[in-house]
Amino acid sequence: MSNKTHKKSSIFSLLSIGTSAQYSAAAFLLGFIALFFVLLHYRAPIKLMAKDAVENFGYPALFLLCWAADVIIQPIPADVIVFGTAFGGADIWKTAFIAGLSSGLGGMTGYYIGKLFGPWRFRRLFGPKLLRSGRDLFRDHGALAIFVAGVTPIPYSAVCWIGGIYRMSLAKVILASWISRTLRYFAVAWLANML
Repeated sequence: MSNKTHKKSSIFSLLSIGTSAQYSAAAFLLGFIALFFVLLHYRAPIKLMAKDAVENFGYPALFLLCWAADVIIQPIPADVIVFGTAFGGADIWKTAFIAGLSSGLGGMTGYYIGKLFGPWRFRRLFGPKLLRSGRDLFRDHGALAIFVAGVTPIPYSAVCWIGGIYRMSLAKVILASWISRTLRYFAVAWLANML
């Protein structure tokens, strides 16, 4: 099989993932719009509760919750925690930096889980198609796959796990995670601060 044919097949396998990612992105966007209108309507009481949570629990809670949200493959993103922290009056730069650092460590933890988990356990839980797609993704794009997962609705935790399974460079995982997640969390914190 020639290199061009191989590139085409990997792009087509990504397109099948792309369709589900498009649905996820659309659902995320609609959920985000609905959340905006709920926050707009109940802004004052929610802001008071968020401010109370920031004063009582602060940045250590932000760090721990963002780390946990990015280690485990689960449906609630750490963006919710970052949004609440910034909405509660926390400094957006400090919030983005702490959440990005925590997320980078969460990605590193997910990398080690993937390394420990191995391909056969991952295949058993999530199926061989996702594992093959992940292998092709890392072979063709490397650290860019981590970066893109860090700033988009693509499941970031799963991508870090697959990076560990295929023994990607840990330094690249940490660097791509920290940069992409910090940028994403800064955008989320800035948006929360604007409300």
